[in-house]
Amino acid sequence: MAEIIRNRCVIGINDDDIQLVAYEEFGRDWVAHFMACHPQLESARRKLIEAARIKDVSLEWLKKWFENLWSVIDKEKIESENIYNINESGFAIGDVEASQRIINAAICQKFQAKPGRQEWVTAIECICADGTSIPPLIIFKQENLSRQWIPTSIHHN
Repeated sequence: MAEIIRNRCVIGINDDDIQLVAYEEFGRDWVAHFMACHPQLESARRKLIEAARIKDVSLEWLKKWFENLWSVIDKEKIESENIYNINESGFAIGDVEASQRIINAAICQKFQAKPGRQEWVTAIECICADGTSIPPLIIFKQENLSRQWIPTSIHHN
């Protein structure tokens, strides 16, 4: 990326016949030196998250939600073996989840919104507050249903 930006700087200066501006090639430690000269920047892994979650969720909102949850648990005297969490996680096919970026260190938000229309593989997990769980369910996109995919132990109506 830095090479592309640097090459754009010489457009209109250099031409096919004469080279007025020339740069040395970037060295192996160029990024480390650049980062040392710019303390306002930091290296961070990009974390993809749905745009609605970035926009609609705040620390204050989450604190209030958990306060309400604990209030209900205490008031109703709910035991841990009766508390379950089911979570759905979608994985976009073809996305690269872990990529390194250089960002402004003053910005606390390190999430990047991802586009909404992609093909997904979905995993559904269910765990109990007492530590027990059931095996995850994995859902793939498919247009046709094969009876071989359904265990014979499942009763049909």
